[in-house]
Parts: sequence; structure tokens; C-alpha cells
Amino acid sequence: MWLREKWAKLDVLGQWHALTGCDPFTRGTKPLFRWIKGDGRDDAVTAAALAQATRIFGYQVDYVLLTQGISAERARWILSHAHVPVDWRPISARDNPELAKLLHAAGCPDQHFGYWWKWFPERVRRRAPEWILDGDMVITGKPEWFERWAAGVDRVRMAATSESPEKDYHIYGRYSQLVDPTLKLYSGLVSLPPGLRYMPSVKRVLKTQPLAVPHHGQKEFCEQGVMVAALQKHNPLPIPLDQFPFARAFQPTLDFGDQPGPYAPWGYHFGNSFVMENPHVQALQDAGVIDRPQERDAIAKATWLSGGWGQWGFSGWGMTEGVARVFVQHLGDITGRRILELGTSRGFLSLILCQLGARVTTVDKFDRGAQANLQGLAAEVVVMSAQAYLQKTATVFDAICIDLHGNSWRTWRSLWPLVAKRVAVGGQVLVDNATLHTIKEWAHEDGVYRLFEHLRHDPAWKCTLMEQPLPGVLVLERLA
Repeated sequence: MWLREKWAKLDVLGQWHALTGCDPFTRGTKPLFRWIKGDGRDDAVTAAALAQATRIFGYQVDYVLLTQGISAERARWILSHAHVPVDWRPISARDNPELAKLLHAAGCPDQHFGYWWKWFPERVRRRAPEWILDGDMVITGKPEWFERWAAGVDRVRMAATSESPEKDYHIYGRYSQLVDPTLKLYSGLVSLPPGLRYMPSVKRVLKTQPLAVPHHGQKEFCEQGVMVAALQKHNPLPIPLDQFPFARAFQPTLDFGDQPGPYAPWGYHFGNSFVMENPHVQALQDAGVIDRPQERDAIAKATWLSGGWGQWGFSGWGMTEGVARVFVQHLGDITGRRILELGTSRGFLSLILCQLGARVTTVDKFDRGAQANLQGLAAEVVVMSAQAYLQKTATVFDAICIDLHGNSWRTWRSLWPLVAKRVAVGGQVLVDNATLHTIKEWAHEDGVYRLFEHLRHDPAWKCTLMEQPLPGVLVLERLA
């Protein structure tokens, strides 16, 4: 019941986002994991990280993959391994203008930001607990302080490096003298409480010691020194290596630091996977410690875009996987077929249809991320109301799939004649929310069911009403 109430509120949030640029996902307060992925060789490691975390933590947290310099196709492959919704955000210098300005002042162009991209944006969700992770870090369990972090009452924590601070002192670049070597910190994993801003501390560090000009963030280690020096100001607790060991590609064994054991790791950092194959990944997969990517069908591969939870920072948004499976089952072989989708949301159904070989036109009155999510696929994304598009287009489609927010009879009485003109004889119209009215709070949203009652005796249409899975599906086949 409450899920549907959220859906109605979220459509208002979608309108507010479109009008103001305010992003509902970033305004959420649910705990968040975020990974940064650049143009390296560690795609499979990041895919394993998303698969493992989404399986273990499910809907307890939300997830976001930040990418820089990789194609939409590569990002979709990584995201296809997720078991629950994940937000995908290609980033640019605009995502942290404060930091970009400092780097530009040091003669560092965007294409040389390198390691610094991890801090774009400063926070995805300022009001939520947030983990900032490298793309080659895989979470395999919960630390003992996880619940405190998720509740927003934990301290700042940072990953720790080896047992010899002097040995790894070079990782701080020109900023080693500003770093407390006894803490052994590095910036691979940073755990933040709600509300904490670190950019003011970064600016103070760079005011004390500006970056040498010209700076090259892909070749120099100053980023790590600056970030550790800045985050030291927030009194961080080290995450020891026996809990989050290094699995460096060039080392034959895992690095658990100077602890004698036994070890209790809840994650692994597959260092240097960005530049070379890492044998530790397969070894830990063979041992059953790390998830091995599995072959999945088109619907499962699109789970990261599915509805129900998380992707906007609130529960309930878009089509569920159960309904998508009903749609796909009734559509049958859609290779080469022209399909219209009304109610794009983030592009979940459109992605599935494209993966199955259809040519898709998808229409929504707001772009909720579909333009980016469907980039490079056989999908035309149209930002327009369904009514306006149907009045404008002259195209006749093999099938029309509809999932609207707002399903009163008044809406459907005006919409249906427009839909009927745009589907070919022998084609199908599939409509979500057919039994939404059976839920007490949504009794007024009976438009799809009343459409079924209106057409069930019409010889031009074959009507099938599927009450399950909720919120029900109406399948219409045009006979004449």
C-alpha cells in the first residue's frame, strides 16, 4: 500500500526535478555505496563488486556507479550484473566545480585529472551515509560498525595501507610531510557520515601547499596525499588491512598488513587491476569468496534500471521485473519489430526490448535518465507527453507498451483513441496498472480496468486481463 503512495509522490518529484534541476536521487537519505570507474582494464572487477554488494546488501543501501571516459555500452555491461537497481552517472568537471577550479589553476586539464575523478562529485548524497570506493574494491561482508554507519552515527573511516609507513610514503606524492604516517591511511575506501564536507579541508591543504604547475593527475600521487591530509582533519579511524586486504595484481599473495591473523576480511582491494590482469580475482572466485559473473537473460541484465526501490532515493518508481516478464512473454519474438513505449522512466523496458532486437521509440514527459542509459541502442528517446506524441506522430507500431503514472478513466478515455490509431492490425497493446484500483488507496485509478470492460466485447480487439503480478497487466491484440 505504502509503495503506491510513494509512486504518486515521486511523479511530483519528477516534475520538480524537470523544472528546477533538483535531482531526487541526490536528495535521498538512504545509505549509499558509490564506485568510480575509469577507462582501465578492471571492468570485470567492478562488475563483480556490483554483483556482490547488491546480492549481500540488497535494498539496505542504494548504489551508484560513477564513470569517466567509458562508453555507455561498457557501463551497461558492468551494471548488468547488479541484482537490484543501481544509478549510473557519467561524470565531468561540472560535478565538483571547486575541485576542478583548483586543478585547472595548477595547469591540469580535464583529460589529466586521473585519480582526482574519484572526488567528483564531493558527495552524491550529502544528507546520507556514503562509502566512496575505487572501482577495483569488492565488498564481501559487513564490518562490525556497519549498522552504526548506516544509522548515520559513525565516524569517518579510511582504508589503511601496509605495516611500514616509510615503505609506502611515496604514495602521498609531494604531500607526505602533511600526512601523519602512523595512521597509514590511503584513499581507496572512505566511509563518511551524513553532512560531512571535505572540500573545505582540501582547499586549505592546497592553500598551504599548492599543486606544482603543471600538475598531471594520471602520473602523480599528489591526489592521495592531499585527500589523506584533508580527511585527517576529520579524525578518521583506519580500516586495517586484515579486514580489507590488498590483492595487488603484481604480488603473489594477499597483503594483510602486520597482523598475525586470523584474518576477518569483509572486502578486497584488487590493486593494479586498472592496468593489468589480476590473478587474485579468479583465485578468490574459484574459492567462492568473490561472485563470478553469471550469464543472465535480457530482463535480469536490466535489473539495474528496474522499478520498485532505490534508484531515485525513494521506494517505488517504474515497472517491476514481474510485469516486464509478462510483457516480454506476450510480445514473443520482437526481432526487428517497431515498438512504442509510453512511460519511459529510466529506460528499463526499453533496454530489455532493445536487447531482444526491437526498434524502440520511448516517450515520457520528463527525462529521468533514459537519454544517457539508452545511449547507443536502437532506441529513440522522446521527451513529450504521451498525448502530444500520439497526436503528432504518423507512425504505426507493431506493439505499444504503456506504463503511466496516473490511470484515471478520464485519462484513458482521451488517450485510448490516440493509441488505437497507432497500432497495426495484428499488433498488441500492453498496459501496466490494470488492477491498480483493487488497492484501496488507489481505487480511483481504475482507468485501465474500465478500458478492459469497454473493449472486452469489441470484435476488433482480443482482450486478456492478468491480475497478477500486481498491479496487473491488460493485453490487447488488434484483430481488425
